[in-house]
Amino acid sequence: MLQIPAGFPPLFNMIRELRWEDMDDIIRNYYSYYDEMENENPDLGLIFYWVKPDYPNEIGWFSNLYQAVIRGDAICLVAEEDGHVVGICDVHSKRPGSEVAHIGMLGIAIIKGYRGKGIGKALLQGMFKACKGHFEILTLEVFSNNTKAYELYRKVGFRENGKLDKSIKRNGRYYSEIKMYIDLTES
Repeated sequence: MLQIPAGFPPLFNMIRELRWEDMDDIIRNYYSYYDEMENENPDLGLIFYWVKPDYPNEIGWFSNLYQAVIRGDAICLVAEEDGHVVGICDVHSKRPGSEVAHIGMLGIAIIKGYRGKGIGKALLQGMFKACKGHFEILTLEVFSNNTKAYELYRKVGFRENGKLDKSIKRNGRYYSEIKMYIDLTES
């Protein structure tokens, strides 16, 4: 089991590695992001498909993630509260078995009601520890209007490495993405 560094406040039960049993929670969480984007927050800083994927497609997505973790091409941590997954952070190899396999692409999502409580920071710090010896550089993209996430990434050590204007088109509106990275060999 992954050991989380000392000093995390007990804001939630646990940060741990992905389990197969997490599938239903993670799919339910993913669907909640669609509902949030459509009903409350059209600027939600996640990339969506034009049509919400059906449950069999989500099972396929989760199965692929789980297999990538087993193969060693990905690392995935979850935040669990009261027996349910409330956040996920995954890193996928940019291209397994190649000269860029040392670069991991990071994604993170936390369900509404659990943001702003330190879970993102704990997931990121846990991921840094889990990636040591596996990935040397982590990259991510963040919506330029997602200032809270951007500031968190900066606080934990990510550096800006460019910006792509009009990289996301949602409901006729464009969003820019800021590209960021962290070199884990420097810490």
